[in-house]
Amino acid sequence: MNTLKLLAITLLCLTFSTAAEAKWWIFGQSENEISTRYLYLNGVSYDELGDKITVYRETLPEGQLVLRGKAGTTSSQVGVVQVSRDGKATWQEAARSDDGTFEYGFKPEIGKSYLMYVKIMDTTGKSNDVEATRKEVTVSDQNISALVRKALDDLIAAYRAEDPRGFMNLVSPDFSADAAILDRAIRRDFTAFDNIDLRYTLNNVTSAGSGKVFVSLSFTRGVTSTRSGKTLTDKGSTEFVFSMEEKGPKAFSMKNPLIFGLSDAENVATGTVPSSEPTITVASDGSVTIGTPSDSVGGIPAPQNLHATNPPPNHHMVDLEFSTPMDEMASQGFYEVVVEESLGMNGPWQVAVRKDFDTFVRVESDYIAQKSAILYFRAKIVRNAGGESSPYSNVVSFDNRW
Repeated sequence: MNTLKLLAITLLCLTFSTAAEAKWWIFGQSENEISTRYLYLNGVSYDELGDKITVYRETLPEGQLVLRGKAGTTSSQVGVVQVSRDGKATWQEAARSDDGTFEYGFKPEIGKSYLMYVKIMDTTGKSNDVEATRKEVTVSDQNISALVRKALDDLIAAYRAEDPRGFMNLVSPDFSADAAILDRAIRRDFTAFDNIDLRYTLNNVTSAGSGKVFVSLSFTRGVTSTRSGKTLTDKGSTEFVFSMEEKGPKAFSMKNPLIFGLSDAENVATGTVPSSEPTITVASDGSVTIGTPSDSVGGIPAPQNLHATNPPPNHHMVDLEFSTPMDEMASQGFYEVVVEESLGMNGPWQVAVRKDFDTFVRVESDYIAQKSAILYFRAKIVRNAGGESSPYSNVVSFDNRW
């Protein structure tokens, strides 16, 4: 009898243990996804930087490298955000607020390389794809910002002189939004206003291994509308990418708020820098106005902080998510989101998804099914009635070579 009791108790313990392990496995392998809503290194979008990055001492705010972002989960809460700068050997906790925004900064040594990772853990212990956040960052004392300043100064001088040929000589032939479109847009700018006064302050310069230099700047501007005769002024922050070419840096891409090519912002800009400052805009009829960023193109703000993830274990789709102040309109049925895809950063683009407005879009396409290319995505918001659309979001890449 004692033997039978012992056997029964043993079986009961094994059953309980197995069930507990099964429940933990299910809990740990839940569909909850941990990700960054956005991530910036010294003001430059983390997703747009290459695997190897060079930043320049003279542009570091108070000598610091600063990582800012917003962590998010689909069904749980963010528990902790950690950053490693020594290849995951040690981790430091980032300062974090209740809404998931976080910040981590440190003073780097000149000439030293830091292998950085970002780990986001939810309250269940599950983490993001840490490997996808890998960046090798080196701090240089090279005076590359002097080259960037000269390129910007020359662009502004040609723009103020209303010299389209001189301006376009400073633009890369591989300009991401098509150099011909930019050429037409600045010529329309010259028709729309006179007395251009444009000043800037360089905030940050970061170099990627691809030969691209990422630049963030603040600007103040004044123009006189040729139609109304009124003088309008604005200020804001924006971003450029320069291509390092034989004769120096040339403009490769620019974001909203634009300081050049305002007359065709939708097709010139490759993304939007979040801002609450009112900005000067040029309508299709040539009239010049000033309003909040949400009024910049047909009153529709561009999608912000677009990022891509691959929902495991399915390799045949890509999940895209962005932020926008239009979230409250999601259920009203007046807007759609259009996602375009390409096999190259500069296009050609084709529509991959068009659906009712949502800040989350799952993409399934022939490009993704190829399974052997780096894919590029961008998004815009379209009003159903009238066909007006926002500027495009930033362009994101997704490595589909598996």
